[in-house]
Amino acid sequence: MKGLDNLFEWRNALKELSLTRQSVNGLEDEVIQQLRFSYDQGLVEEMNIRQAEYDNGCAIMNRLINNCLLEVPTKTENGRCVKMHDLIRDMALHITCGTPRFLVKAGMRLTEPLDMQEWRKDLEKVSLMENWGLPLPYPLEILPPKCPMLTTLLLSGCNIQSIPEGFLKHMHRFKILDLSANPIKNLPDSIANLKNLTALLLRHCRSLEKVPSLSKLQILKELNLEATNIREVPRGMKNLLKLNYLNLNGIGDLHEIPDRALSKLSCLQDLIVGETLVSGEDVGGLKKLEILKGRFYDLHNLNAYVEALHGREEPLEYIIRVGERGWVEQINTRKYIELCGCNIDINQIILPHVEELYIKECNLNCRQGYIRFSPELSVSECNKLEEIIAIELGWNQRGKTTMEFHLPQLRFFSVWNLPKLKSICSVNGVIACDSLEIIEPEEWWESVEWDHHPNAKSILEPLLRSCCKQAAGVTVAYAASHDTCCTNKRETSKEEEE
Repeated sequence: MKGLDNLFEWRNALKELSLTRQSVNGLEDEVIQQLRFSYDQGLVEEMNIRQAEYDNGCAIMNRLINNCLLEVPTKTENGRCVKMHDLIRDMALHITCGTPRFLVKAGMRLTEPLDMQEWRKDLEKVSLMENWGLPLPYPLEILPPKCPMLTTLLLSGCNIQSIPEGFLKHMHRFKILDLSANPIKNLPDSIANLKNLTALLLRHCRSLEKVPSLSKLQILKELNLEATNIREVPRGMKNLLKLNYLNLNGIGDLHEIPDRALSKLSCLQDLIVGETLVSGEDVGGLKKLEILKGRFYDLHNLNAYVEALHGREEPLEYIIRVGERGWVEQINTRKYIELCGCNIDINQIILPHVEELYIKECNLNCRQGYIRFSPELSVSECNKLEEIIAIELGWNQRGKTTMEFHLPQLRFFSVWNLPKLKSICSVNGVIACDSLEIIEPEEWWESVEWDHHPNAKSILEPLLRSCCKQAAGVTVAYAASHDTCCTNKRETSKEEEE
């Protein structure tokens, strides 16, 4: 019925379904077998490269969406949220009602623990997620359930404050344990004995302060402790030699990861530590890293990390902050570097390939600062910065020649609160930026002087998109040959200075 939106077609289809209902009786097993074949083609195979797994999953997801097997909610049409069609979910549960057996009571507003009869010995996967009124997964007054085949337990968003120590006693085949978004304060020590565990998911357990030793979980691949309240790196983490995903983002009391704590995690592909400080040398030694989101203490650590990348591919995505917090609310690129409150020696700083560079409140050890450009550039609150781009001018018989500085990929350019700024580019220098889409700020737009082209202001004015403060006294020059901008300081009057 895909693509059919006429009422008479749907009425006719309903009539045909009601007439043929009896004719399909007895064919249920055959139909289910075909559906199961299609169901199995949705499985993502494990690969050596996490990005390849992600791409494979997205390709499968798009095919399911195009065939109406997955739905995209209207409110999140441009996001990454999808919803399984009710009929497909029923089909999947029907397939798994035999062996292996699944128990799924997700989002059913349960307020009482499951009956012990439901904890059958042949259970393989259990999902009780999003039952906020569920205090515990089983009755405390009786012995813990025996489910030796159980590999997956999903209990996220269930208002669970504690798990009895004996609950996991007979569940040694566990591979995936998801306790995310629960007000749980302590984990049972028995988690440390789940030697087959591959994923331990504890994100947004905001009351959780400590995790048992992980030294025995030697095949663990995914550890998510985002937005917990742990105070130190979990004990035994250096033994997680198979770990490929580590998320320590949003942990308030964990200020830094000790040196060498990450050095043995050679399989790590995703490292997300947010504001937690990491060693540039340690991170540089992670040769399989594809995604990096973290903070280096200073430029020395950034340089050590970039130097370690020499001769191999950079991560596919990174958000690297150096120094103090810069409070950038939105990052629109996959390769972002932020320098805030740093002492920058322009002759010693090393940068990888950058798509967005943000510099704030940094001190330069010379009057001119050279910045590698990228598609997006923001410079703010550098109190001593006098010139952003320094160009060594050539000479001819008439003296100095005008030099062009080409920025073919620059799309967004923002400068603000630079009280000592004299020019963006050297005198007689010209910036060529054919791809420029947005320039900021707007407040000083009317006060600038224009040279070289009478229509420069009208040509560039559409590029303005938002307003931010900027020190007055900047001249913007435009060359008629192409979109070219150059800014130089103009003389300010006494009234303006006041």
